[in-house]
Amino acid sequence: MLGDYANHPRRYACQTCGSSFTWLCLLVWHARETGHLIVSCSFSGCSQKFVSFEEKKAHEKRPHTSGHSRTVTATPFDCVECSESLSSKADLLRHAKEKQHQPYACECGAVFSRLDVLNRHLESVGTEIPKYPCKLCKRHRGADGFRRLDHLRQHERNYHHLEMDHDSANALESRLKNYFPVCSHSDCAYYRDESFKTLPRSTQEATKPFPTRSAFTKHMREEHNECTFSCDVQGCDRIGRRGYFREKDMMKHRRESHPGAPSYQPSKRELKLRCTELGCSAALHPASMTRHIYDHLWRERLSGILLPAQTQATNDGSNSTGFECALGNEQSSGL
Repeated sequence: MLGDYANHPRRYACQTCGSSFTWLCLLVWHARETGHLIVSCSFSGCSQKFVSFEEKKAHEKRPHTSGHSRTVTATPFDCVECSESLSSKADLLRHAKEKQHQPYACECGAVFSRLDVLNRHLESVGTEIPKYPCKLCKRHRGADGFRRLDHLRQHERNYHHLEMDHDSANALESRLKNYFPVCSHSDCAYYRDESFKTLPRSTQEATKPFPTRSAFTKHMREEHNECTFSCDVQGCDRIGRRGYFREKDMMKHRRESHPGAPSYQPSKRELKLRCTELGCSAALHPASMTRHIYDHLWRERLSGILLPAQTQATNDGSNSTGFECALGNEQSSGL
């Protein structure tokens, strides 16, 4: 990551504390250790500051529209819902998951669970010509096109009754990377027992009962008249198939429809996923699991490349430990 930044001998100053550094990589490291804001938006009239160059680039890709910008907090890792200050982005996401809070907000009042969803919102309110016109009708072209790809896909399915092509299906399926929902009814063909969760991730993915999360929610609603989170306020009809599959959606419903109801305590949940790859027992936060899985895939591919070379070296009478050393070096370097 630090290799992306040029190491030229000049002075780089932190925008928060004023500390000066000879090398840009030291400034980046300083930001990671302290959470300080180190770089400002280069657009005229915008005073937003960021803790990393990646966030600055992501911000500058979005249109600068009056009344629509990320709500500024005392530190970049403050939760806008409860004002609690965390030490890192990962801690902020864990806090949001545990408390079912929405830690990011737009100046327009909209709140969001993740930064990428906030950025998607900011992109959708721009004034330029929308990026996603409908090729199947003249109504949604030019200025009337769609600013978000998922809105275009939804229009194509619901209005034009267009089935998703293979690439679109894969894009949706790819969201199910580490957690694969199953039906909880033992007499259902989509049921999987607890042993399913202990299978290697690749096996779970190959044998998962539902291709997408929406297929799982549709099955539970239509086949079993169930949801994960029903409203607990007596007399409310948001139960069964009319309930919610996300706890935060149910909590929002309670706030808006039952403001006088007793306060709700989010259910305790396991904030770590356990890796099921053979020989690995790592327990990681969901945000870290994807990178961890990629590490396994990389080592597997590396093994496929180096094992034939090891076999050839052994047959030639050369050092047979070359593969082990090479793989060990790769693992120690954090691949």
